Amino acid sequence: MPTALLVSCAMYRYGTARMPAALKAAGFRVFVICPQNSLLEFSDQIDGRHCFAPGLAVEDLTVTAARAAAGFRADIIIGCEEAAVRVLGLAGRLRERVAEDSTDARNLRIIQRWYGGQSWEQRRARCVETAAAAGIRTPRQRAVDPQRTTAADLVGLGEPLLLKYDGSSAGNGVFLVSSAQEAIGLLAAAPAEVAGQQVVAQEFVPGRAASVSFCALDGRMLDGFAYTALHHQPEPFGPASVIEVADHPALIEMARRIVELTRYSGFGGIDAILPEDGSPPVFLEFNARPTQTTHLGSVAGSDLCRAMAAALAGEPHEGVFGRIAGRRIALFPNEWTRDPNSRYLTLADHDVPWNERRLTAAILTITPQLHTA
Repeated sequence: MPTALLVSCAMYRYGTARMPAALKAAGFRVFVICPQNSLLEFSDQIDGRHCFAPGLAVEDLTVTAARAAAGFRADIIIGCEEAAVRVLGLAGRLRERVAEDSTDARNLRIIQRWYGGQSWEQRRARCVETAAAAGIRTPRQRAVDPQRTTAADLVGLGEPLLLKYDGSSAGNGVFLVSSAQEAIGLLAAAPAEVAGQQVVAQEFVPGRAASVSFCALDGRMLDGFAYTALHHQPEPFGPASVIEVADHPALIEMARRIVELTRYSGFGGIDAILPEDGSPPVFLEFNARPTQTTHLGSVAGSDLCRAMAAALAGEPHEGVFGRIAGRRIALFPNEWTRDPNSRYLTLADHDVPWNERRLTAAILTITPQLHTA
C-alpha cells in the first residue's frame, strides 16, 4: 500500500480538501501537514496529520515536511498549492546548510526527489517560452518592465491583450486590457499582491478555455483527461465552475509534451485555449501541483490517483486518457456560488462530497454565498 504525504499551506482550498478521499479510494495511506483549522482537517480519509500554527517559519515547515516524509516512509510528497510547492522547493537550499551525512540531509533529499527542479508556477512566462521553443503553439508575449516599457512596445501583440504576472493562480494576477495604452496604465498601478513580480503582455486568443488534469512520473504522463470550461467563478478568469469532459487527443498530446519537457513527477495540469477558428489548441500555462479537478478522475474516466498508485507500486496500469466525452460536471461549491439556480446543479454531475459529511458541512459554513441555501 503506497503512502502519500500532502503538504498544504492553504486554509480554504476546496480541491486540496478533496484529495485525501481520492487517494484513499486508490489504495493510498494518507498523511497531511496543514494549517490549524484549515478545510483539509475536516476530511475523514486521513491516517495521520500534523497541523501547524500560524506564524511558523517557512524553512521550519520545509524541515517538518522532510521529517514527516521520512517518518511516514512517504512514496510521494504532494505540494497541494502554489505556496506549498514553494515551501517544498526550499529543500535544496536548506540541504546546503547541513552536513551531507546528517539525518536532515537525508530527509531533505526525499523532498528533492519531487521538488528539486524548476518552480514552473513562479516562472510562468519562462514555461511559455520553453514550450514555444519546443514547437508547442503558444500566444505571442513580451516581457514588460513597468519603468521602461511603452505602449508602442506592445502594439504588435494586437488588441485586446492580457497582462500576466508570474506566480498568479485562480485568475489572480491576470488582467484583460483593451489597448496597449491601458496596459501601461495598469502596470503603473499594479496591485500590491503582484507588484515586483515578472510580468508579460500576452496576445489574447479568443476561444474556449480548456485544460488537462494528469499524473506523471519522471517525465512520463501516466493518465489524464481533458475538459472545457463552460463557466468560471468568478468570470472570466477564475477557476472553472462547470466543466465538460472532452475526448481531445490534441490537448492530451500537448500535456504529454509539457510533462516530457519539464521532466515532471506528480499531479498537475495544463491550461489552454481552443481557438474560435478551429485551429490547433494554444498552450497557456502549466500548473505543477494538483488542480481542482484532480480528484474527479474516476468520474471523468481516468482515475489519476489509481494510476499513480500503480506506478509507485511497479504495477501495470493502462491509461485511459479521458476517452469518455460529453459528461458535464458542476464543481462544488463553485457553481452553487456562481448561480444557486444554475441548471447544471441538477442536469450535470454535481460534485458534492456527500460521503464526507463533516467536510461538506465545513464547506457550507465557510462559503458565505451558501448560508441561505
